[in-house]
Amino acid sequence: MTNQPWVVSLAAVFVVIFSVALFTSVALINIAVLGLILLAPFAWRDFFNKGQSISFDEKLFLSLVIVFCAWDLLTNLLAGFGPLASLKALLHDIRPLGFVTILWAIFANPKIARIAFWGVCLSVLFLASINLLMTLLGSVTQGRYFTTDFWGMSHLSHMYGQAIVGLIFVFIQMWLVRPHLSWRVVAPIILLLLSLFLASERRTGWLLFFLGFLVWVALNSKTIFSIKYKWWLLCVAGVLVAVATSSNVVHARMALALNEIHQFLSMSQSERSAALLGSTSIRLQYAITAWESIKQMNYWVGVGSIGFPQAYQAAAIDLGVSQKSWEAYNWSNPHNEYLYMLASKGVVGLALYLGIFVQACRVAWRKDDEVQRIGLVIFVFLFMASITANSMIIDMEEGHFAMFILLVFLAPKSLNLSGVKPKITSS
Repeated sequence: MTNQPWVVSLAAVFVVIFSVALFTSVALINIAVLGLILLAPFAWRDFFNKGQSISFDEKLFLSLVIVFCAWDLLTNLLAGFGPLASLKALLHDIRPLGFVTILWAIFANPKIARIAFWGVCLSVLFLASINLLMTLLGSVTQGRYFTTDFWGMSHLSHMYGQAIVGLIFVFIQMWLVRPHLSWRVVAPIILLLLSLFLASERRTGWLLFFLGFLVWVALNSKTIFSIKYKWWLLCVAGVLVAVATSSNVVHARMALALNEIHQFLSMSQSERSAALLGSTSIRLQYAITAWESIKQMNYWVGVGSIGFPQAYQAAAIDLGVSQKSWEAYNWSNPHNEYLYMLASKGVVGLALYLGIFVQACRVAWRKDDEVQRIGLVIFVFLFMASITANSMIIDMEEGHFAMFILLVFLAPKSLNLSGVKPKITSS
């Protein structure tokens, strides 16, 4: 335990506020993170006073985060923008990633990390259950969300992707490690699955689940393909397929996506630029436009995050994107973070960005806690898959959720969510 219990107590309070606010209130997210940042110097002092250390792999991970943030600042300076504007852009766009280095010492305390995990977990479970219940009762249209235009809440839809899917696999991993937990993990798994497929219109979440399921099976292949578990796996897979195929909103949304892709591919560039496209086809147009802007710039350093919107708009104009389309959609973001990083920070920035998550997996893989190890790798896979069609770090909710995952699963030596005592390795 820390020599300063008031730091732990206050950190726990701010972590709980953060957990409640993550998918409901941007203002409370900022208040909670600010409170944690103010406590960080005390946590770091106590961290070093107690003789705690950061392993080489962890130092490399944190160094990559720092270098990436510095590179973001440098690319804007190289693009001709002033130091103040460049620093403001850094704080606006990728501050959740930078906060990982600042808040590391707080979350190195396993108690704080567990409070953070269970806080966000319970918050997601509560919101998902309420949304599911109101959908089944007909109070909310299937595929909509009860928080829409309600109390100024943030977008609940952001929860129906990396958050819900990742938590499902963490619970499944806990069940695999400790089967006797039984209904204590089965109940939340069922609630989250039903809410994902029956009370959400986020196609990304459904695709992430099925892709994540394949990755989870691969990571646990030695265990689940044993005689003891293989029939359970087949039964679970059958139930999942049944739930997915029974959802009208899944059928409608996936059919719409396939139709939009087919329609987009059959159109000429001039027709695409003039048309009002759907949510799937507009992402294809975003990608084409972003790539067009990348071809016009220095691909090593990009144009900087400040200069990106102007370069992006110039490419859209060259492609003939209509003013009507520009006004109807969010053209400030290509909805593909790989292309965004490449365009705004160049090849070097993209390589640093990917390196952060590769190193995060290397750090996690050296953890003795199996749930902690597999959970982080699954979450990183979900992050990396989702940003082909959405943003992560530069979006408020998803950026802070990524920050939370990295801190909770990497900072403590053992998260111990399943209650299994970690192995003691001789030094």
